[in-house]
Amino acid sequence: MTGMSIREIRTHVYFGLIVVSGLLLVLGWWWGLLLTLPLVGLGTWDLMQTRHSLLRNYPVIGHLRFLLEEIGPELRQYIVESNTEGEPFNRDTRSLLYQRAKNVVDKKPFGTEVDVYAETYAWLAHSMMPKPVVKNASQTFRVDIGGPDCAHPYSSSVLNISAMSFGSLSPNAILA
Repeated sequence: MTGMSIREIRTHVYFGLIVVSGLLLVLGWWWGLLLTLPLVGLGTWDLMQTRHSLLRNYPVIGHLRFLLEEIGPELRQYIVESNTEGEPFNRDTRSLLYQRAKNVVDKKPFGTEVDVYAETYAWLAHSMMPKPVVKNASQTFRVDIGGPDCAHPYSSSVLNISAMSFGSLSPNAILA
């Protein structure tokens, strides 16, 4: 297929299926029609539908993209790379953007795929015997919650505040 463009290949596949189906019909090979007729029907449906431009432009073979996308994580996991290694955007970031663009749930619960033992990873570790804090007037580890109009203001330690998902909070806590 030297010299053929992608646009030519897409039409050759679909119309080739139609020609092969016709030949099988003329030759009386009914068993072959069991394979080609559903593919011709799929290609015709792809050309008529308006939801996916990829399938409309590449009938039948456009489904290969969705198939490869479906088995991609397995191929990547065992052959290519992890979800955090891609450049310029890793797979996790791309998946998040795709999900937000399609307006579907874009949350990935529990765990991390980041190497937390790498030398470049930074975190705060707990200590059984912390070093004494040198008091400095400009350094404070507290945050005031509530303003001058608040009936019961609270001075909270910054280290006691942690992340919590909105799914685990009540609607009143989220509003607060």
